[in-house]
This record gives sequence, C-alpha cells and structure tokens, in this order.
Amino acid sequence: MNKNSTPIVSDLVLLGGGHANIQVLKMLAMNPIGGLRITLISDQTHSPYSGMIPGYLAGYYSYEECHFDLRRICEELGQRFIKAKIIGIDPQRKKIRLENRVEVGYDCASINVGIAPKSIENSSDEAALKLIPLKPISRFIAHWDRLIADLKAYKGGKSLQIAVIGAGASGVEISIILKMLIDQHNWNAEVSLIHRHEFLVSAKDRSAQRRLAKTLKELDIKVFNNTQALKEQENGLELKDDKGLIQTKDFYRVLTATQAAAPQWFKDSGLPVSPDGFVKVNKNLLVENEHNLFAAGDCIHFSPSPLKKAGVYAVRQGRVLEHNIRAFFTENTALKTFHPKKNVLSLITIGERKALVHQDSASMLRWMWPSLLWTVKDGIDRRFMKRFQAKTFSVKPRHFDKTMPMSKTTLVPEDWESNTCGGCGSKLAASTLTLSLNKLDIPNDDAVLLGVKDGEDCALTRFSEHSLCLQSIDQFRSFISDPYLLGQIATQHALSDIYAMGGIAKTAQVGLTLGAANKKIQQEDIFQLMSGVLDILTKSAVSLVGGHTGEGAELAVSLAVQGEVAPEQVLRKQLSQPGNRLILTKPIGTGVIFAANMLAQANGKLVDQALSSMLQSNKTAMEIIKSFSVSGCTDITGFGLLGHAFEMMGKNTGQVGVKIYYKAIPLFDRVGELFAKGYYASIAEENYRSLSAVLDAEISNQKFPTLFDPQTSGGLLFSVPPDQTDACLKALHQNGVAKACVIGEVIDQREMVVI
Repeated sequence: MNKNSTPIVSDLVLLGGGHANIQVLKMLAMNPIGGLRITLISDQTHSPYSGMIPGYLAGYYSYEECHFDLRRICEELGQRFIKAKIIGIDPQRKKIRLENRVEVGYDCASINVGIAPKSIENSSDEAALKLIPLKPISRFIAHWDRLIADLKAYKGGKSLQIAVIGAGASGVEISIILKMLIDQHNWNAEVSLIHRHEFLVSAKDRSAQRRLAKTLKELDIKVFNNTQALKEQENGLELKDDKGLIQTKDFYRVLTATQAAAPQWFKDSGLPVSPDGFVKVNKNLLVENEHNLFAAGDCIHFSPSPLKKAGVYAVRQGRVLEHNIRAFFTENTALKTFHPKKNVLSLITIGERKALVHQDSASMLRWMWPSLLWTVKDGIDRRFMKRFQAKTFSVKPRHFDKTMPMSKTTLVPEDWESNTCGGCGSKLAASTLTLSLNKLDIPNDDAVLLGVKDGEDCALTRFSEHSLCLQSIDQFRSFISDPYLLGQIATQHALSDIYAMGGIAKTAQVGLTLGAANKKIQQEDIFQLMSGVLDILTKSAVSLVGGHTGEGAELAVSLAVQGEVAPEQVLRKQLSQPGNRLILTKPIGTGVIFAANMLAQANGKLVDQALSSMLQSNKTAMEIIKSFSVSGCTDITGFGLLGHAFEMMGKNTGQVGVKIYYKAIPLFDRVGELFAKGYYASIAEENYRSLSAVLDAEISNQKFPTLFDPQTSGGLLFSVPPDQTDACLKALHQNGVAKACVIGEVIDQREMVVI
C-alpha cells in the first residue's frame, strides 16, 4: 500500500493483470511520477504467463513459477491491488464498474484483460459440463486438474474419449501434452484433435506443419481436419466435415481452443469495438476516440493492422504503453507508436521438454534440435518471469527497505498546501466530506431519530425499554491497499465485540484518517472506504449514525458500535465450568500473514484466504451458540489466542484454568512455513511477555507462535459442556462456520497448560 508522504493528486487504474499492464506497473513504480497512485484491478490474484502454461500442464513448472502473484507484486511495489471482477467502464464519468462493489474512479486507465474462446452451442446443462474452454487460463487450470484426477481414478474397461477443438498453437500443445501424460501413466484414454482447416497452427509454415503432423501421428492422436464442431448434445458432439456430412461422436470431455471472443462488457460499455467485439485502439494503443483510455494485449483490435492473438504482442506493447501513459500525465513528451513485427516467432511444446519453431518467415531457430529449442524457450520465459517476481527471503530480514525510487517528475502543484495542523485543525473540509457522504445510499431506520445527514452533534436513537445497551470502539491502521475491503473488515472486526457478548449491533459511528491528497482523491477514498463499511453495516442491520474525519500520515479507520442485549442472554468472558470444551470458530494466522505481506513475502492466495475469513461475520456463530450452555465467550483479536484465553480465566483467584491442545489449533494454509522462517507480527512478542510470568519456561513465542499471533476480525472462543460439544460443532458447520473445532478444555486449576 502507498505510504509515501507525497500527496496523491491523480489515479491510474490498470484493468487486468495481463503482460502489458504488469510491465506498466513495474516501470512506473521503479521510475515513479510524484502524486500518481496506481491501482491494479483483477478478479484473479494470480495471473498466468501464457508462454509457460504448457510446461506447467506437463509438470515442468510449479504454479508459482508460471503465474504473476499480482497482490504480492503490488505490495512490493507499493501500489494498490483490488480483487474484483470488472463488468463495465463509463468513459464519460471515468468510472470502472465492478461486480458486487461500488465503482472505482480513474484519471487514466489501461485495459489488458483476458479473452475466452467462442463458445460452442450446447443442448443442456449436462452437455455444457463436458465443455472445457482453454481461456481464460486461470479457470482452465482448475478444470484441467479435475480432468487429470478423473483420468487417474478411472478403472473402466472402455477407453475415455477426449477431444480438443481448435488447431492453433494452444490446441496443438494441449493435445500433445495430454496424450503424453496419458501414455506416461498408462491411463485408459484417447485424444482427438478437431479443427476446421486443412493446416495446423498457420497456413504458411509448411515445414512446421509436417513436423507437427508427424508428432501427432507418433502419439496416436486422431486428427479431424476440415471439420467444424457445431453443437454439444447429450448424446455427443455434432461435427460437420467439408463435404457437409454431419456426424455425432461421444466424448468424455471436450477442450475448446477455438477462435477468441472478447469480453461482453466492451460492447455493453459503448466502447468502439471490431465486428468480433474487441476494443479498437489506434497506433498509440489509445482506445479510439478516447484520450485517457489505453488498451493492449489479446483483448484489442489494433486498427492500423489487425494482429494475431499472441502473448508476444502484449509483452512488446508494454514499453510503448508505459511511455504513453507517462506522457499523458506529464505532458512533456510525444506519444510513441506501436510497430508490431509482421512475423511472430512461436515456440510450441511438442513433448518431453521439446519445442518446435513456428514462424511465417525463415528463422535460424528452426534448425535447432527440439530439446535445444526447449532450453532456449525455457530460458526466455524464466528471465521474463524473474523480472516480475517479488524478492524472496529465506528468513525474515532484520531490515527491509520498501522505499521506492524518488520521483523525477511530479503531478503535485508547486503551490500545494499540505495540512500539517493537529487537533481539530487536521479535520477535512466540510465540503469534501459532504460531497462524499451525499453519494452514499444510507437506509432509513425508525430507531434513528437523528443520523448521519442531519448535521447534529450527536446521533439520537431509540432502544427497547427491556434491552441493555452495548458499546464498543475499535481502531487500526490500514493493512490492505483496497479501501473498500478495509472498510468491510474494520466493520466486521468492530461488530464482533457486540456479538461476543451475545448482543445485536444497532448503530455505528466511523472515524477516518486520510493521507495527504487533493480533494478529488480524498472524496474517492472516503466513498470507497465508507461504501465498504456501509456494505457490512447494511447486511448486519446496523445503522450508520455519524463519524469524524481527519488527515494524517496514513489511512486509518475506527468504529464506535452500539448494540443491545437482553439481560438473560448476556455472554461473559469468564469461564466457570471445569470440564467444558473450548471451541474456536476461525483459523489463526492473520497476524503473521500480514506481517509477511508487508514485506511482500506472503503468497497472494494465502492473503486471499485470510481476507475471506476476516470478512466472515461472527454473528452467525453467536446466534447458534446461544442455544447451548455456553460458559465464557470472547473474540480473538490483538492479544492472540492465549492472551484472550487468559482473560477468560478472570481476575479473581478461582480454581479455573485452560488446557490448550496446540496441534488442534486450526491454521491458515502455509502459516507454519511463515512461522518457521521467522515471520511474526510486531505485537506477538509483547503478547508473550505479558503472559510469560504465568507460563511454563518451555512455552515461548518462538516454539509456540500460534498462541501469541494477533488476529484481526478473528473467531469466537467459548466453552460448552462435553455432552453438547458434538451437537454444537455440527450446528456451526451446517451454518457455514466450517472451521470451528475443539482446541482445548477448561480445567479446575488456575493455570494455563499447553500440550
């Protein structure tokens, strides 16, 4: 996340994590423009590098080696990452429309999103399940893994028939790799390649066609050329040959590598598109008739001379795209023209670490041995990927300098007035706040007599005469670059205190600290963050009734929450029943994950996993456990699991303690690896020291790090009688609290035991 002291005055939004946008992100971060904030939006945390995917499918590369970890790259470069599906763009209003969240504004944007094969018509949902499109690659990989698992498990006598439709480079490679794996493992399956042309890959390179045809024949891949796939029906795939003869063949699975199709939202957004739906760009990679919207990669129609859908073009467009975006903001240089090469070199994987050159013109590489060509291709791909992989430390470094290079150019005006005052002098202007809040659609609530937009000094609310009022407040600095997501998690975290006491949250007030920026940027940040807050409040039936804003060194958020609970339903922290089982509802590890993430050392999928858990409300768990005989309940937050368990023992000298089953504590995936490398949250050691006097000497933060890891929006910890434990866990699991488990028990001695 951007913690630079330079005020932010303009937004660049990169739509999609394609090869061109990745280069723009890196180059602008390494040679930054002062005052420019960069945001990358993608619905995938890991973006595949298409050149290495065949090698991954063949087992030559790991998943991480052939994917850009977008979240981790953004973290290392100090830029924002938003994981969301793009569903449209409004060039007039300069807004990006996203699925299930508010739109994001931009001053300049670059489109580099994925494509998909044109779909084959299917007659039913059952028939559609047989179709596996090769694009987008991220989804195809999941289908591929299931297909390989099915082939391994299949024990039938009849050979499974698998078809690949499309004889471009990807279709041919997939056919060869799949048949190679089938032969290597003696799986009972056969592969057919179906394509509508006479030639393979392209019409001009006859030498490559002959060699590919020979490879397909040697692998016993049946080739249907001059054949068109018409429709997938319940009884099979309908095929039509060049003579018009129609036949139906049954296939277990059909992998489609057919002609590419553009995202539908291009046309729906009113962008200029080609007849086949791809966004039109001019020689400078500007979307036609737009001055602040660029596009690159397979998703474009390059109007000066239409291009093949090949990843190499996106790679080559990266430098031109970065130059032109820089020129847009700085206005001190002319735009560059993208000059595509007429002949694109293609290295096609044809077997066990072997490759074949395919090019429309002569190339010296075509005389190399296939094994040597694979070595050349492997070296090219690995060098490219290395440029965009975050630095990896074997252990946590003592010093980590995240400061990016100083800006040589800046968008910040010389007469910029920074807000350096403290106290009320640091508040945001009323106009900035009002303009943002007026865009929020705040639901009405009869219990709120005076609320956010009434301008009074206090909120005025009505509660039931027979209910107790609960109030809590939480505050923390930003730990994630997406302000909408930060707002959601901060709200769940704050509401959790109410739920931990068995209550129902009713109202909330929000305090925001914003970094230095101009009014437009601050309005956008308030809108994003408060929209995230309001999303969770609305889903939780909680009313937003007021708040406060200020400016500081970095983004921070606080929430004051008020709730109610019936006297007989209050859940207290203190344990009272020895023999009860301790149940924890969420995994542990958010502290160490985000400590590693701040150093760009956490895998993006691991961060996604933690964020998903943090977004899970404890309200569901609270409503379930109230029907059981609960003794002691709290939520696990900054003091860590053991710190909060100690609080549950109470301050008196009663004979109640806890026994923790250390290996039973649920962890997020790969958290153990982070602990083993020496990563930990800054407060973890202090959590240990605060308890060290009551712990055995053998228990330390180094040996038992899970016990002291601070949690953000962690789960509930409570105890129930042994005879109710199974029923309680079953109810939690059936209602979506899937990770709930027993992690210890209450003992009749005032001590903390870890086994």
